[in-house]
Formats: sequence, C-alpha cells, structure tokens
Amino acid sequence: MKNGIERSFFGVFSDPEAMARAIGGLDPGAPGPRSVRGGAADFHAVLARAMLGEVSLGVGRFAQGAPQRAELSDTHTFMFATEPGLVRRVSGRTLGGNRIIHFRPYAETVATSPSGMAWAFGILLVPGEVLATHAPALAGFDLADPSQNDRMFLVPADAMTRLIALMNDAARIARDVPWIIEAEEPARALAGTILEALLLGLSQGELRHHRGAPERHRQIVARFEQLLHERPEDMLSLAAICAALGVAERTLNLACQQFLGQSAVSYARGRRLDLVRLTLLSSDPTTTQVTSVAMRYGFWELGRFAGAYRLRFGERPSETLRRGG
Repeated sequence: MKNGIERSFFGVFSDPEAMARAIGGLDPGAPGPRSVRGGAADFHAVLARAMLGEVSLGVGRFAQGAPQRAELSDTHTFMFATEPGLVRRVSGRTLGGNRIIHFRPYAETVATSPSGMAWAFGILLVPGEVLATHAPALAGFDLADPSQNDRMFLVPADAMTRLIALMNDAARIARDVPWIIEAEEPARALAGTILEALLLGLSQGELRHHRGAPERHRQIVARFEQLLHERPEDMLSLAAICAALGVAERTLNLACQQFLGQSAVSYARGRRLDLVRLTLLSSDPTTTQVTSVAMRYGFWELGRFAGAYRLRFGERPSETLRRGG
C-alpha cells in the first residue's frame, strides 16, 4: 500500500465516475478527475494503475472518450496517446500522435474527445524533487521549474514507441502478475526505466508553443464556473452571463469550447441537470416530486427536461429519485 492506495490495480468500468475515481487513485494528493457529463448507458473503459515507488503511472482506454475535468497537485503530470490516430482536446490543446503534454503543478485540466472517438492514454506522475534530480542529466533542461502554462512536446517517433511499449508492459504486469509491482526492487527498476524513456524523449523532442490565448481563456472559464457555483438556481441567459463576466458572447463560447468542449449555454444547462440529479439522490422519494425539483433549477418544459436528463444520465429522473434518500 502507498498512502492507503494499492500499488497495483486493474479494472473494467461501465460507470464514468468509477473510472474517474480509479484514475484519481494515481494522485492521492489531488481531488481527482470528475466527469463533465453524466454516465451513459454504453460507457466502457479499462484502467491499469501502478505505484512504482515515487513514480505513478496509469494506462487506460475509453471506448468513447468521456469528457473529464481534474485538479492536479504539486506532482508533475505527463499524458500522451497510446494508440495511433486517436486525439483528445486537453486544456485547449490537441493531444495525440507523438505529443506529450506536461501539466504545470496545481493545474486545472479539461479533456474532451471528438464525438464517438475512443481514447487510449498513458499518464505518468513524477514528484518535483525526482525531476530536479534526474531531468538536468537526462532531459537537458529544468523540468522542475515549469512555465506558467502547460507545455506540449513533439517527441521523435522511436522514443515515443519505446515509452508506449514500456507503459503497456507495466499495464500487463498490473493486470496479470501484480506481485512484481509489490516487490520493491523490480518496481524501482521499472520506474527508473520508464522515467528515463520519458525524459530522453522530451530532451530529443521539440517544445510546441501555443499560438492562442489559453491562459486568458482559462481565466474566463474559471470565472464562468464560479458564477454558476454562486448562483446555482438562477436560469441565467447568455447575455446576463456575458454581462456579469465582462466578455463578449463569442469570446465566452470560444473559451468554453476550448476548455469545456461545449458552448456556454450547453455547459450551464448540464450543470443544472447535475444539480437536479444531486438533489434527487439526496431527497426522500415519498415526499419529493421530480417536477418541483426540475422547476427549481429552471426546467419548465418538463418533456424536454426528461429527455435531456435520460440522455445525460442513462435513466429517468423518477428512477434516480427512487434510488435516493
């Protein structure tokens, strides 16, 4: 065990929240990812996780890339695709091919995939003190002093192939022979090999600078979410939201598409649906009416509300209420 988390783990999931919690087990110091949208009836994913001393890794696959948000800790996080042809939009940048994204410590990330596209990924978490020791010798620059924004690297194909192969080997060990990871010496050797492959690839790669305005858009989205948090029962129009934030509609929608994968109105409606679900799950089914809860959060067209709710969560609101209490 490491901080109460099993050193090796392999799971198959039909619930996006359960998958998110399993990914969160890689970094006990952070809240962990959460789904942007509710569970779908056809959700399917797998995850292998290994805690190799100070280095943690995860290898997983979504049959359809589930939108997720995450708040990271001070640990440095690296993510990349493990299958060719698959891409994911991560914090306003496209990740796929031979690209590796390095999230700055304490980053807030949002990830979405093109409609219907699968997502296969590798994640490596490395403490700052480990990078401070190894990065100057292996990568040629000081990764322990990150720039303000997340960084994207284009890595040579052979280095990327080696890193992915090592990650897949670790995933197979976690699935088939987890006792190897439980043994200290093999775990340390595997961690060292994978860390060396990562840093060697980065040192040979090219840092790709973002040409947009990610930090400004990130701040706009953060203020937008804070507004929705502070006024959860208000059915704010797009014009009212933009006036409160002091931004143009086009700018807000561009920022939301970049970091949330959907328009501002769609995201706000989804947040209100989430609040309906949370209320139903915590209410007494003998004294609560779905209609009153829906109208409390601004859903006046009850037929459209019921359809949107079922599409988002894979069940009728009345079924959620019966499971609540």
